[in-house]
Amino acid sequence: MIQNLNKRRIDQKTLLLHKKLKTKEKKVVENAIYLTILQWFNYLIPLLILPYLVRTIGTKMFGLVMFAQTVATVFTLITDFGFSITGTRALSILKKNSTKKGELFFGIMSIKLVLIIFLLFFLFVLTSTSDKFSQNKLIYYYSFGVTIGMTIFPSWFFHGIQNMKVITIVNAASRTLFAALVFMFITKPEDFILVPLFNSASYIITGLFGFFYALKFLKIKVPSIVFIFNLVKESFKLFLSNLSTSLYSSFNILIIGLLTNDTLTGVYASFEKIILALKNIYTPIYQAVFPWLSTQTDQKKIIKKMSRIVFLLGLFGAAALITFSEEILILMFNDEIILSYKILFQAIAPILFLAGLSMLYNYLYLSATKKYDLRLKILGYTGLIGILLSTILTFYFDIYGVVFSVVFCEIILLICGLKVFLNKTNE
Repeated sequence: MIQNLNKRRIDQKTLLLHKKLKTKEKKVVENAIYLTILQWFNYLIPLLILPYLVRTIGTKMFGLVMFAQTVATVFTLITDFGFSITGTRALSILKKNSTKKGELFFGIMSIKLVLIIFLLFFLFVLTSTSDKFSQNKLIYYYSFGVTIGMTIFPSWFFHGIQNMKVITIVNAASRTLFAALVFMFITKPEDFILVPLFNSASYIITGLFGFFYALKFLKIKVPSIVFIFNLVKESFKLFLSNLSTSLYSSFNILIIGLLTNDTLTGVYASFEKIILALKNIYTPIYQAVFPWLSTQTDQKKIIKKMSRIVFLLGLFGAAALITFSEEILILMFNDEIILSYKILFQAIAPILFLAGLSMLYNYLYLSATKKYDLRLKILGYTGLIGILLSTILTFYFDIYGVVFSVVFCEIILLICGLKVFLNKTNE
């Protein structure tokens, strides 16, 4: 009788554990779906209005708009400061401690606020001293709204608590509003200045809602100076690796804009928008899996299973882009200048395959296993090589040089990430 009672207790514990695991897995899938929707609205909406903008304001002015937007994106990379990983990971450990969550939340947001003020001052100096930036300074200030919106939107917080439903709906609504404003009010080349204004407004709306909605899940606690200092110290290495790697991809539009002209900037930006929209299919999946993967013991086994799907998905996508490149460019832009660079679009298409796998190893695996130093070395060195290579090659070969540089760096990232993943000494 005692044996039956013990057996029954064990069965009940097993059942409870099974239910908990099922709930966690369900939460991961649910967040992956919401993050996918969120990510796709961030890239699909611009992708839908991109052909309209190119045809309405022209390739040249579109290039100027994308250049200003890239400056704002680089600023956003700085204000992120690695908290998209360290903040998310810290929250997944804190679980239901609302006081600790509040301390972490306001600590991170305080750092971000200081960075925004610093960057706004830097932008003022830039538009006051540089001919390139002073000619159309208003477009850079309008674009800075994107930096503000993305900075105050605590995406890291919602990733950490694995709650993305409401935020996804609000973000989708704001991006839809942006698209509607573009189609309604941008009808001629002179209206190009309204693009960053509408874009920034949509991001700020989402950011404000996200900030105040996050307060529901925490208790307000003013962080100490020591706590804030520790946050900066912990995230600094991740900040450098994220900045150096992301900077080289964003740097491409910057360097084309600085060394060539707005027309070539528009051509490259058109290609990049298509690749980014498809490449970022992986991002929401990795973001949703990350908090859960960080707590697992069989991380390598999980990554191996994921790599097979990512491999096939990327290979199929890249092959389709190369095969139907002309049809895609005609359908999207129907612009003779853009179509004349079809071979470059085909050359950049393999990034869809390379980036999916390199992100799996270098971002998801190394971050989940807390190999931050190794991640910094791989992403940092590759990013620096990319910036240097892109600058030199663009100076001599304009847009052809930057495309070669981007693809080359993605290959290096994949080789390094795969080598580290297969190295048993790193387990």
